[in-house]
Amino acid sequence: MQRIIILMLIVLLLPEISQAQKWKRQRVEYSLGFGATNFLGDLGGRDQVGSNFVQDFELKATRYAASLGYRYQLGKDWYLKGNLIYAKVSGADNLTEQPARARRQLNFKSNIVELSAQLEYMLIKQKTGHLYRLRGVRGKSWFRFEVYLLAGIGAIWYDPQGDKDGEWHRLAPLNTEGQGLPDGPSDYSGFTAVVPYGIGIRRNLSGGARSRHFGSWSISLELTMRKTFSDYIDDVSTVYYNDGGSASITEAYGENAGYFHDPSGHYANGGYGEAQQRGDDSDKDAYMLGIISINYKPARKRRNLPKF
Repeated sequence: MQRIIILMLIVLLLPEISQAQKWKRQRVEYSLGFGATNFLGDLGGRDQVGSNFVQDFELKATRYAASLGYRYQLGKDWYLKGNLIYAKVSGADNLTEQPARARRQLNFKSNIVELSAQLEYMLIKQKTGHLYRLRGVRGKSWFRFEVYLLAGIGAIWYDPQGDKDGEWHRLAPLNTEGQGLPDGPSDYSGFTAVVPYGIGIRRNLSGGARSRHFGSWSISLELTMRKTFSDYIDDVSTVYYNDGGSASITEAYGENAGYFHDPSGHYANGGYGEAQQRGDDSDKDAYMLGIISINYKPARKRRNLPKF
């Protein structure tokens, strides 16, 4: 009798055990994504003082992004994903009516290449069951989406450029805030760390026995913030160079350097009792990403096949 009871328990629990370990069968996933990005920094933004959070979102500054990803399931609810992302960001003071920002007349665009890793936690799972309502068939319907939280760390390369009469110029070599001059700030490198965090939602497009042989597909949307540790993605951070202003920068680095220091001409000669604000170095730059991805899990390899 004892053996019969044990056998019955094994039979009853076996499906649950099998379901609990199902995630181990297909742990690897590849993704290709495209989407939009928006810069949050000193330039452009809404009609308010600059901010590196969503309240400074300016729709007209939205640009594009593309991504490649490799995702590995660590546990039942945990995933680790590596990202290679290309994004374009931009900002322009002519997009805002906030007086101090509009007065500067600065603009920029920059390519960003990001390499990052993110840890994901599955908050809401897609449930399995009967997808269609069939007469005489009972069972739960699918919850059609999964929702997950994500956070991570990475690094980016950036290279701001400014527009002058329809021609774009790299800004870092121009030392537009007086880098390298007496009492000027230090050069910036073009590399910085980044912290991604946000939320994702996905839906499986295939599953069941077919996916075990041919792999499975899903589609996902991730909405994330990217906090950086640089204030120079837009080439604007501190103050107008006060020791001779644009004239000193032009003499040291050329006409374009003097122009991009102060296109408005308000601070052409410097000499103010106190240096005038050009940017706000207390708020580091950030950018937002919205990426739609197509994801593929390869079919698991069949083992122990008969040999002929």
